[in-house]
Amino acid sequence: MRIELIDINTALRTDPKGYVARCDALYNNRIGKAADLVVSRMNRSRVALLAGPSSSGKTTTASRIRKALADRGVYAHMISLDDYYRSKAEPDFPRTRDGELDLEAPEGLDTALLGRHLEALDKGEEILVPHFDFQLQAQVPEKYKALRLHDHEVVIFEGIHGLNPMLTDKNPEATRLFVSTASSVYDNDVEVFDRVWMRVLRRIVRDFHFRASTAEETLGMWRNVRLGEKKYITPFKSSAHYAIDSSLGYEVAAFRPIAEPMLIELEEHPQPKLVDLILEGLESFDPLDPATLPETSLLKEEFLPR
Repeated sequence: MRIELIDINTALRTDPKGYVARCDALYNNRIGKAADLVVSRMNRSRVALLAGPSSSGKTTTASRIRKALADRGVYAHMISLDDYYRSKAEPDFPRTRDGELDLEAPEGLDTALLGRHLEALDKGEEILVPHFDFQLQAQVPEKYKALRLHDHEVVIFEGIHGLNPMLTDKNPEATRLFVSTASSVYDNDVEVFDRVWMRVLRRIVRDFHFRASTAEETLGMWRNVRLGEKKYITPFKSSAHYAIDSSLGYEVAAFRPIAEPMLIELEEHPQPKLVDLILEGLESFDPLDPATLPETSLLKEEFLPR
């Protein structure tokens, strides 16, 4: 998909609030279609699996689908696949060829337990949803929660590995959703901002505000993140029943005032070519003050401080 640069800049100069509202409406329309799909397939399965790469907006998208389902008379439980993580101290925790912990591998999850839960929920059986404490790097049984689906209820499992066959094979009828930035920005026929770069900006800004990480630290992880995506996530996106484009026409303009100075200040860093391309692309956008975005914006909900 594509967004035209001239449309972005013209709209932001003449009617920025209106343009932001129209972009948000497009995204929310996709949310509504996802919710309608979940409802239409409830006779097959009341389990939905939502996957997507890093900084695609998975958490907010899942929450929006949950609200849209409530508007349709369906209550949705939400479960993060992160809660099925195993302890990194376990001897068989997956590792890369270099011997480092492979945090992107699906084997880092307790896939056996997850598989049993995916089967049990559609049978009307009760499960104990685990809780993984990232500070302790361990499961905390005291915080496990019982869950059984009742009439007019569904459950959404959200995480990067949601469409991996290690999960979907356990419940083939589960509704499969994929979310990512799917729209690049073009100036006529020239691509000026790649859809993947949008996720780079999202991650840099989010990590800075919420994880106390510098742009250099985020870029240092990006290569492994992308390798993990290409190996474990994108090969399965075609199995989704519906793909949600979380791209927002105004987002590069809104991220420019924050991310551009951080990228310019970088001296030695692990992704010089990528940074140069992003900085060159950013120059094409009129900046948009992120403080002017509504609180309901996907960017405000997941990537920017409120």
